[in-house]
Amino acid sequence: MLALLYGTGIRASECATVRCGQVDLVRLTITVHGKGGHERSIPLNPQLAEVLRTYAHARGAVLPTAPFFRSRFGGALTRGAIYERVRTWGQRSRLGIPLSPHRLRHTFATHLVRAGVGLVTIRDLLGHRQITSTQIYLHVTAEDLRHAAACHPIGALLATVEHLLPATALPFQRPRVQARDG
Repeated sequence: MLALLYGTGIRASECATVRCGQVDLVRLTITVHGKGGHERSIPLNPQLAEVLRTYAHARGAVLPTAPFFRSRFGGALTRGAIYERVRTWGQRSRLGIPLSPHRLRHTFATHLVRAGVGLVTIRDLLGHRQITSTQIYLHVTAEDLRHAAACHPIGALLATVEHLLPATALPFQRPRVQARDG
């Protein structure tokens, strides 16, 4: 369940309603019903699909309409039960931060942003209707800003004209003040 939440970014409510027939381990997709009843198909990473395949095999054969994740009594897990399980697993893992399905969703999106995946693609994976909902997953750091500055073509441009720049101060430039030691 943790792997599915982190590997697809689906909501806890979507995870709770996933049926066995919605997980296609041949085509490597999962179909979920999101907010407002909107259906979306999300591609599965091959390694994630293998984890889900192992889980499905251990769970045993079930009908396509059966819940993919079940309670010990065989019924579907509720959104609240999923939150509780994830929270408990997070505590047992000693991560040092509280774990929740939404934190996994947030981390899914943040890691995709960091990997260079476009916001429109992430929006579609998350099932957002507005790009502004997806933008909350952007966390610009000083490192991001330095990387952006380094990517700008000014460096290459200046390298081509460097030989044209004067070697001495121009008459309208103020003399440099020497830094004092001490």
